[in-house]
Order: sequence, then C-alpha cells, then structure tokens
Amino acid sequence: MKAFALIFMLALPLSAQVVVQTIDAPDTNISGLAFGAGWMWAVDGVTNNLYRLNSIDGSVLDTWNLALSGYHPTGLGFANNQIYVALTSGYVNIYNTSGAYVTQFSALC
Repeated sequence: MKAFALIFMLALPLSAQVVVQTIDAPDTNISGLAFGAGWMWAVDGVTNNLYRLNSIDGSVLDTWNLALSGYHPTGLGFANNQIYVALTSGYVNIYNTSGAYVTQFSALC
C-alpha cells in the first residue's frame, strides 16, 4: 500500500513544516483526503471507494463504494457535516457521514 503523510503546517511557516505522522493509505489510488467530524476521509480515484478513517492511527472504520457510473473522484472536501466528492464529470457529489448520497452540484465554469 502507498502511504500518505499528515503534515502539521498551520502554525509553522512553510520552511518549517514537520511531518507528525505517516499512515498507510487505505487503497492505492487516493485522489482526495479530508478531515471532518473527528475522522479522516479518503477517496480512491480508481475503485470509487470512500473511506472513513481513524484520525489517530489511520485504521479503516467504514468503506462505501460510490457507484459513480463511469466517473471517478478527483478530490475530496468536508463541510457542514457532509462529504464533498469532486468528479471527473465536473460535478461534485455530496454524501452524509454514513456514506449515503445527498445531492450534487455542477462545478463547471
């Protein structure tokens, strides 16, 4: 598995960034990573799996397949207690913290 690093950089200047922990990624093609509701969230750009991870050790707590019909995740965000998954279609799908689809909006310019 590939690993990704959690980097503490909020209170430090860019030249003083410090890696505080490295954890194994839950899949091999992670295309988005976010933090929200006390958990880490990751999405795989090939398998279309969304992962809820323990924010301390990176262990997988839940996995959902997003069933995206030919589109793939390109990014991930968390706000308003919802997960925002950017797709290759130019749309953003919104999911609740239980992995259930809520709605989508266009991000096309």
